[in-house]
Amino acid sequence: MTVLILSHERSTNKAEGFLHAYGDNCTLVVDYMPDTDEKPYIAYINNIIVDKYFDIVNITNQVKTVEKIWCVSENLLPLQAQLESYYGIQNLTPYAAEVLSNKQRFDDYCRSIGLEDFVPESVTPTFHNHLSKFKNKEIFSKPDIGTGSNVFFPGDNQNTPSIEYRRWNNRHHFLKYIKDKKIHNKFFELNQSGIYSDRFAFKQCKIMFQEYFWSEKPTVAPYGYIHNGKVNILFYVNCSKINFGETVDPLSDPIESHTTSRTSDIGRERAVWISMPDEIDSDFHKKSLYFLQTITDKLKIKNLFFAGPDFHVIDKEMKAIDFNPRPGQFINVLNRINNHTIIDNMLLGKQVVINKKAMYACPILKPGIINEVKNLETIKPWLTDDHTKLQKGVVIPEFQHLFNKAFNLTLYIDGKNEQELFERYKKLNQLLQECIIY
Repeated sequence: MTVLILSHERSTNKAEGFLHAYGDNCTLVVDYMPDTDEKPYIAYINNIIVDKYFDIVNITNQVKTVEKIWCVSENLLPLQAQLESYYGIQNLTPYAAEVLSNKQRFDDYCRSIGLEDFVPESVTPTFHNHLSKFKNKEIFSKPDIGTGSNVFFPGDNQNTPSIEYRRWNNRHHFLKYIKDKKIHNKFFELNQSGIYSDRFAFKQCKIMFQEYFWSEKPTVAPYGYIHNGKVNILFYVNCSKINFGETVDPLSDPIESHTTSRTSDIGRERAVWISMPDEIDSDFHKKSLYFLQTITDKLKIKNLFFAGPDFHVIDKEMKAIDFNPRPGQFINVLNRINNHTIIDNMLLGKQVVINKKAMYACPILKPGIINEVKNLETIKPWLTDDHTKLQKGVVIPEFQHLFNKAFNLTLYIDGKNEQELFERYKKLNQLLQECIIY
């Protein structure tokens, strides 16, 4: 089988399982050449096309026949649909690709097919009065493409963003903010013309707003794949958040800190871990399947990996946020620790068995300037490879979370069940804290 995989260079980690499964039978198309020292899984294949603009003519000139295409960067889904049409593959229509690659279009589509109870009110405003639909409700701003670890608005900062990924008390709160910052006109002008970035193949991005919901507990997201039009949920990813300015006990369970606190406009992921479908409330699981299968049927999707949406639970209602039509990183993590059997079986439509579970958690450390680090080798096996080097002079910030690029510290933990994951997290957090002298 000849396979084409589409990915931005920064997203190739999500293609790891595909690259291992297909090997030299696949060709990877990226915008920049990956560093094989940082991403050793690239060595699984020899065929790589580097094209900053993902030019379809260039790709088809170099790859004459293709039997399967996978995309791990959702903004490239329209390109996948074009290529599938060229190679005669019936899988993803251009319409489905446009719906799935834009968060605003996805919300609007869900409302059009009878899933309005599952999605929040949302709008991409090009004039201030477009926000009137929210009346006095709390709202949340974010880009309509991309992920929470990237920002688009000029001058915005990923760790403490001024516009994106923020909660606002109401529309007046936001409008006053951009007026005080003297960017009122600039904001709406940019949202009319769109914001373009080479990191997203110059695809138009706008800032959208959704009604904000305070989840009663950590959000839960289904992960899995669609095979021949049937949705298969392999597992769920639980996400606990910590809010900017919030004080938490470093030795508490990750589940104890989440978005119920109203201390801040900015919240970020503190810990994510998996649960199996039989560990999830049965009604929640049925509704998740119904939501995903309805979208699959209406868009006539045949084969697709998915991560999400994040389901927020409010008075037994489920609100779906950010459906990601691509493999989630946790699938690749679980594939690796389960002897590369998971994605292989998914691709073949066979039964998938998950023997080891996993958690990624941000250690909650005392803020301050490091004076000395000792005995760090005791904790290194559980720190991810891309962690910030802990040494004298490094500043541990007050706001610590999984996507903090300035201070990136993540514990990777595996275990047989949720209790074992939590217990290991608390122990490792304490050991890490004991390594640091201020």
